[in-house]
Amino acid sequence: MKLLDWMKLAQIYLVVFGLQGLLLLIDRAVRRILAPQYYRHTWPATIKTVSEGLNIQSYINSDSSDYEKLFTTEKQKIVNAADRIMKREFQIASLGWLDFGSKVNWHRDPTTRHQWSTQFYSEIDIVSSFNSGTDIKMTWELSRFHQAVILARAYWLTGDTVYRKDLIDHWSDWTDNNPCPYGINWTSSMEVSIRVVNLILALWIVADKDNNINSIPSAVFNNILEHGKYIIRNLEISSKNGKIVAGNHLISNYSALTCIGLFLSDVPLARDWITIGMRGLNLEIKRQVLPDGLHYESSLHYHKFVLETLLITGILAKNSGLTLSSDYKESVSKMCDAVVLLTRPDGQLPTIGDSDGGRLAVLSGYYLNRSDNIHDILALGAVLLEREDIRCLSKNNLGELFWLIGPANFSKFVQASETFSVPVYHQYKSGGLCVLQNREHKDFILFRTDWPEGECPTGHRHNDLLSIEIWLNGDPITVDPGTQTYTADFNVRNELRSTKSHATVSLNNDEQNLIPFNSPFELISKTNSGKVRSNFTEELITVASTAFWNAIMSHDRSVSYSPNSGELVIEDTIVEADTACWNWPLFPGSYELEATFTTDLELSTKRENLKFANVYGSPSTSRVIRLSSDTKKRASVKFVFNRRKGNAKALNKDSTMVS
Repeated sequence: MKLLDWMKLAQIYLVVFGLQGLLLLIDRAVRRILAPQYYRHTWPATIKTVSEGLNIQSYINSDSSDYEKLFTTEKQKIVNAADRIMKREFQIASLGWLDFGSKVNWHRDPTTRHQWSTQFYSEIDIVSSFNSGTDIKMTWELSRFHQAVILARAYWLTGDTVYRKDLIDHWSDWTDNNPCPYGINWTSSMEVSIRVVNLILALWIVADKDNNINSIPSAVFNNILEHGKYIIRNLEISSKNGKIVAGNHLISNYSALTCIGLFLSDVPLARDWITIGMRGLNLEIKRQVLPDGLHYESSLHYHKFVLETLLITGILAKNSGLTLSSDYKESVSKMCDAVVLLTRPDGQLPTIGDSDGGRLAVLSGYYLNRSDNIHDILALGAVLLEREDIRCLSKNNLGELFWLIGPANFSKFVQASETFSVPVYHQYKSGGLCVLQNREHKDFILFRTDWPEGECPTGHRHNDLLSIEIWLNGDPITVDPGTQTYTADFNVRNELRSTKSHATVSLNNDEQNLIPFNSPFELISKTNSGKVRSNFTEELITVASTAFWNAIMSHDRSVSYSPNSGELVIEDTIVEADTACWNWPLFPGSYELEATFTTDLELSTKRENLKFANVYGSPSTSRVIRLSSDTKKRASVKFVFNRRKGNAKALNKDSTMVS
């Protein structure tokens, strides 16, 4: 890094860590200078052990009968899942249940059988696996230890100590095979952070059941401290050309430090991490949460991940009597609002930008394969923010909340009567999205009007400027393709983030932004967005924006929607392009684009398979309709969609029905 970058990092480290930050920055420099075989000697062979008699604060304050009354069908599901885990069967991302056998191999890809090294963490070359078919995420998933929370909940609900014993034995097996900081499961601070948060939540549940921590070996608490020390030495933050580079990973790092401190509050070292973690979170909230409440990485999945992380951390802090800053609560409140407004009629967030399905901690269902209901997360927001309208919205989805605060305040949800107001039009000026909708008729139109403002990272962004996701009368029409893989196959990775995979227009068979083939988390900006224009009446909402591909070539898109009739009109104007291709990726199960269009162009129609991944790692296909033509420097096309299929306007000699 350049001197300017080190100076920028020094500012951050001093703000977050105080004078200790200089030592940590020196450690980062030493790691860059020394070869790994020498740097590893800076890691102590042992750490200071945690003293006896820790006081672990309980926060559930309930018993299993309360849970069974509230969630009548959940206990058996949890027990069944725990029984399978005891047989060393686990759910891994989209792969479903996998049998790992009596001896779990923590370093092997369960799909390709690729065996990762157990070397010192900075000696392991992850990049060499890129584009080889193996996906590091599939190995990491098991070591995120979501299964610990299942075992703890089964113990809490049944009182059967076999689940508690298996949790401890399972963790002991992990630590025996993954000594800090050796092996693939110590190469990412985000993975370390998620793992330790899940372990802490599991142990909190165990301690609540036992009313003490006598059943938890002191070695486990020492492991938790090891995780914290690793995170502090490996914060996922850097600087490039004097600009801080950080994202959702750093949020998870600070969250984990806070959670460790709250859990081991009797340990002076860990207690200091509460201050460090919360200070870091407040700093990153100002940087990463845009003024309109959207997260700045251009991905709705990572928006939800960051929100979940801030909510869980905030509730645990609140349980311990900490006061959250006004910026913290205000940003979280806006992020909750965005989740509500941007949720489709099927209850899911659109897969705008990258989506890998990751969670910080799942406290209902069995982690990655659970039903992804956004109301569970919103219930956390209702408690943290004391918002009546979110309570009303999430009153039937309190499963996650039970394990964080117990049922004492559930009556407030039942009594909640202030409904959440959903406007028919909302523009996220800072985040570059616009949503038009009619909840009664289940119309939903999401329009990418421009790129997020400011110096926002592009690693999880797709080439989706002026793309549009459409639902009318509850019928899905167009869709974003999702994310099938990050590193296993660059061709697939790049295809799903390309312009042609989104409901927008490709000009001159080019990409909106440059996609370097060998850089799966880089998108080099090329296309600029124009000023968003909007006009709003009760009868008609019109929103328009322009994508400037270069100094003279542009694509202007106007979207007009009638909330009453459900008619949607999209008008595209192309300037100074030789060719244009309208890409319409269809929602899975749809085979034709039911719309009328009007144009003077001679459009050729091509139907192709579309790579699609509703869930990360689970490839499937849909269809994409491509309408292409020579544009002769200037052209326009108008598309008309209607609320019900087969309800399109009568055709005339200037119109064509794509069906």
